[in-house]
Amino acid sequence: MLIVMRECEDWFTRRVDGPVRKLALGGLVIALLGVAPAGASAASTFNLDCSQDTPGIGSPEAPLNSLFAANDVVLGPGDRLLIKRGTRCEGELAPRAEGSAEAPAVIGAYGFGTEPEIVGIGRRAVLIKDASHLVVEDLDVSNPGDAEPLGQGTSIRNGVEVVAATRTVVGVTVRRLTIHDVAGNLTKSEAGSAGIQASATGSPPIRFDRLLIEDNRITDVSRSGISISGTTDPTRPAATDSWPNASTGVVVRGNRVDEVAGDGIVPRGTDGAIVEGNVVSRGNLAGRPLTDPLGPLCNAGIWTFRSNNTVIQKNEVYSMEQNGCDGTGFDLDYRQDGTIIQQNYSHDNAGGFVLLCSDDADRSGDVRFNLSVNDATTINHGPCGIEQGIVGNLDGIRFFNNTVVAPAPSTSIQLGVVDRMFAAGDFEFRNNLIYATTLQPRPMACGEHCSHNLFFNLPASGRSAVTVNPRLVDASRTGNGRLAVGRSFRLAVKSPLRGAGIRLADSGELDYFRSWFDLGKRPAIGFDQGPAIEPKPPDRTVACSKARNSQRQIVRRLGTARRSLKRLRLKAAGSARILRAAGTVRRLVRQKKQRSRAVRINCRGVGL
Repeated sequence: MLIVMRECEDWFTRRVDGPVRKLALGGLVIALLGVAPAGASAASTFNLDCSQDTPGIGSPEAPLNSLFAANDVVLGPGDRLLIKRGTRCEGELAPRAEGSAEAPAVIGAYGFGTEPEIVGIGRRAVLIKDASHLVVEDLDVSNPGDAEPLGQGTSIRNGVEVVAATRTVVGVTVRRLTIHDVAGNLTKSEAGSAGIQASATGSPPIRFDRLLIEDNRITDVSRSGISISGTTDPTRPAATDSWPNASTGVVVRGNRVDEVAGDGIVPRGTDGAIVEGNVVSRGNLAGRPLTDPLGPLCNAGIWTFRSNNTVIQKNEVYSMEQNGCDGTGFDLDYRQDGTIIQQNYSHDNAGGFVLLCSDDADRSGDVRFNLSVNDATTINHGPCGIEQGIVGNLDGIRFFNNTVVAPAPSTSIQLGVVDRMFAAGDFEFRNNLIYATTLQPRPMACGEHCSHNLFFNLPASGRSAVTVNPRLVDASRTGNGRLAVGRSFRLAVKSPLRGAGIRLADSGELDYFRSWFDLGKRPAIGFDQGPAIEPKPPDRTVACSKARNSQRQIVRRLGTARRSLKRLRLKAAGSARILRAAGTVRRLVRQKKQRSRAVRINCRGVGL
């Protein structure tokens, strides 16, 4: 019976493809065994090995051998298209897929070695169009064009493009990809060039629902690292109202974006998007100033646009270039509402920590519990939408409980330091720790609603300001690592800043370190709201063990030296040799006394 089944399966495999094949084989099993299926047909695995000369059927022994063949595969629930590691496929991978919530389809890798390479030769290397419940993972993706230098590409190019064109796309995950050398042009649009570009291009209500972009490494890309356009709906309601046409369930998490011509990560047309735990560095490399004959090209590390209720948290952004326009780590732009930028680490950005854009529409936005170290300016601000006739003010924006450490913290307009904020409106600046590492003669502009901030090494601004030494654990710390560096800027045990802030409504309950704090009490100034941590008494166990080992080594050496001296004296060796040996013994005796004293000090109270 098994032999007959295998022969029939081979015949159907050669003659019939895709779901039809699965249905036919299922019927074959029923006919031979008289057993009805318990539900959907069994999932299939299709193998692709572009190094093979002979086209196959997708089995491990006879894999498909081209992207053209792979694109003919239709993936159903639980089906997998696996590409052999260590191989290279040129062209466009554009599979058709429709998994299920319980059993998503998967495009990934098999075998051993490096990730399989998908090298694009056109607009994109990987196209996921109108496919739902699909996971794309463990691929090496590039789209180098003619290998133009970064920022000099002449056409739109993407590494991975996810498109919702004719229906809402549900449950797509793009994870663990290595995306590099994407030589797109610098067109700044909602369907421009990017390492990962997700675009809802169909008419509303077509959108994304549950789009996860996670743990990808993206480098050397023109122009954006990750760009999302969640709807073509030109309207955007207030954040407190429903927006059924916006993409929802969008999460961008744990990605590493480095060396990009433009922006790092930008979700647009979303409601409730979460951007967290990402690291973005060396962006805005092809930025252009406002006065450039080709027009300005302004970019930031992480920001959002035409969106509601975005949470940007626990990210690290550093080494953004300025190039005459923006180049900040973060951006709270116009045409957005309900944005929260919190618990992020921004450092060494040539354009500064955060860009605040004025708007003529009602909105809200918080920048809170962040750490900024050695950024060129603290707040870069201005009428970012002036070309569209949007000026307005900073009403509804709050900047509170941030810790800023830099040579010269400041408020500026494109790095031009100002003594008074532009169109501040009811902008609030409260409970911030502003620490200048060099003495500054100029105060920092912070608007008319500025209170309960610390200004150290620069003149105080606003009301109820504090100017004492904040007593940080280590204000000289620099480098990478959001939590590792952040711990150095916590308040030391005797810091006077605990309880020195003012309570604010809807201020959140978690500080930079995700520590809960009592909203009923006055907060501390700065990003650290945790309790004072008493320094632990030193653990003498390790020190005692080292001291004892060192003592034993000296005792052994002293014994060897004494035996050597005794032999020389018995042999009546020359006086010079005896004197040298005796000197060695005396030196080791002194060292033994020192090591014994070290043992007494380090092992006091230690039971070893």
